[in-house]
Amino acid sequence: AFSAILKILSSAFPKFNTLPKSNEEEAKKMLRELGLGYVSIHVCPNNCVLFRKTYAELDNYRVCEASRWKDNESKKVPAKVLRHFPLVPRLQRLFVSKKRSEEAQWHKLKRKYNEKEMTHPADGKAWEDFDNRWPDFAEDAQNLRLGLATDGFNPFSNMSSSYSMWPVFVIPYNLPPWACMDESNFMMALLIPGPRSPGKALDVFLQPLVEELLELWKGVDTLDAITGKDFKLRAAVLWCIHDYPALSTLSGRTTSGYFACLHYDKNPLSYAIRSKLCYIRHYRFLPRGHRLCKDSEFASLHDSSAKPGTFTTEELLEELEKVRDVRVGQKRKRLGNRVPIWGRRICLWDLPYWPSLKLRHNLDVMHIEKNVCESLLGTILDIKGKSKDTVNARLDLADLKIRKELQLQHSGDSYDMPKARYTLSKSKKTQFCNFLQEAKFPDGYASNIQRCLNPDSIKWQGLKTHDCHILLQGIIPAGLRGLLDDDIYQTLAEFGKFFRELCSQKLNKDVLARMKTEIPVILCKLEKIFPPAFFDVMVHLAVHLPDEAILRGPVQFGWMYPIERRLYTLKRSVRNKAHPEGSIADAYVADEALTFCSRYMDDVETRFNRLPRNVGFSDQSAYIVDVFGHGVNLIGAFDLSYSEELDKLAWYVLHNCDQAEKYIKYVLKYSLFCILHLFLNYF
Repeated sequence: AFSAILKILSSAFPKFNTLPKSNEEEAKKMLRELGLGYVSIHVCPNNCVLFRKTYAELDNYRVCEASRWKDNESKKVPAKVLRHFPLVPRLQRLFVSKKRSEEAQWHKLKRKYNEKEMTHPADGKAWEDFDNRWPDFAEDAQNLRLGLATDGFNPFSNMSSSYSMWPVFVIPYNLPPWACMDESNFMMALLIPGPRSPGKALDVFLQPLVEELLELWKGVDTLDAITGKDFKLRAAVLWCIHDYPALSTLSGRTTSGYFACLHYDKNPLSYAIRSKLCYIRHYRFLPRGHRLCKDSEFASLHDSSAKPGTFTTEELLEELEKVRDVRVGQKRKRLGNRVPIWGRRICLWDLPYWPSLKLRHNLDVMHIEKNVCESLLGTILDIKGKSKDTVNARLDLADLKIRKELQLQHSGDSYDMPKARYTLSKSKKTQFCNFLQEAKFPDGYASNIQRCLNPDSIKWQGLKTHDCHILLQGIIPAGLRGLLDDDIYQTLAEFGKFFRELCSQKLNKDVLARMKTEIPVILCKLEKIFPPAFFDVMVHLAVHLPDEAILRGPVQFGWMYPIERRLYTLKRSVRNKAHPEGSIADAYVADEALTFCSRYMDDVETRFNRLPRNVGFSDQSAYIVDVFGHGVNLIGAFDLSYSEELDKLAWYVLHNCDQAEKYIKYVLKYSLFCILHLFLNYF
């Protein structure tokens, strides 16, 4: 069918057209010549090596003796294939048109620097430090700063399947802030096959990409559409974007155990309780003599009260040298009582600039908000299986000899668990759930949160990350007002305000400095409210978010929301469930070709010139009464009914609409006349 369509299109156009005329393979060949194709690289079934370069002609890898073929006797079909999408031609395409070339230099030529505000990664300390260390790179506005993003996803709708494939995206940060994180600008560099996660073998799959990054650091000849001349295009990776479990996969550093916190290699806050590790004593981030330092219940749990520390660059390189030769399947031996922090040295350390980067890996605010929100809701509503206030948590209090009023109370042959003041009574739970049921949001602001709530049994199901984002920052503080003690409510409101200010599109440096001093205080207040089991590593990581924002800029350039949306797009492109990787790769190349061509079609409606779903207040003249100029495209059939909301609507119009002022004056004048007439007739 595709070949027939090609023949019809070819015959419809003039004779000198260069459209492929025969089959699909010829069309793919044309795309590859435009730099829109991909290269298939065979992989050892055990993820030991890529069959390329010196291993290209081998059928078996000499170490594991595993065959690269599914069946050696019949037709040779590779057991595992890595799809590599060459990065160099894709970056060169940023300069093939004048408009795109201008956008690629926006960060230096058009960005308006503000000493106090941060709206772009170029405003962050990490970008500034990189420019100071490599002034020859920073001098040319055409040199690209990139971000690497990866995450595993299941390409099938059946969630019982444990299939996991890992795409690796490259994000150019030279573009304007409204284009940086747009899906159309994401470049897929690798598609790592499933069915299992690459785990520690990710370093093997990254080799083709790292080789290209080394080539881009030296410079590749590229034509600039503005000047019409060749220049040396250079590029560097500033940081990586991933969730917290993937951080260990991509960095080689442990994200579990006593040193689970990425930012601390010495004197961690972790402390072992009955069934887990908790992260307490956040007063160590406060100035000496602070009132919360004296009131802490955990003052004697650690040997040192000093702030946790990190390795210097020299110490870090020394640690990495110890694991340079660690290979797939090989475990590093534990030396004495010392816990190994680094398990392996990944190939990103081969990049000359990698050791000097200020922010190599971003903490994902999206998943931190989700975990914090679920912990708060589960504990406050006392949801079974979700609450952190368990029997073990109460036993921890007895072990630590704190909060005797919350410890298990012996009652005959059993023990009673005293009610904590941070949990709601049944009537207050119902009141909070009714508040959520009645909450209404603007179009596109939030999903239908009511669908996740079962008010009868007080349970949550199917909460998405963005639902938690909305709940934590605004709904929980508003809904719990008057239901909890003032000190608990005030602390939760401050915690929600912290995340709300952190997720702003524009960040003020003075506000970030204030937030950096406030978040340890908030965590110390939470330590006085909730049991130690509440403070897992995700709650603790909030203390580092202001520092990362100062280095990176606004959080939207380092969180997982756009990456997750891109993964969903790839998931929808699976047509052949027997070969999901090949299906996704072909669909991505086709979409990339359409995106590339649509940038040149100004007279045709494309994703780049299509009006948004809601146009805002741009067309108020179309409305007789300006208060109704919301710009929202209403959908569905309307229903006429009278309710109490109609009175609220009338009040809003009368108090906010200029056109109603004449009507109000007339009504007041007529009412006054009627009153006066009745008064005169009375006598």
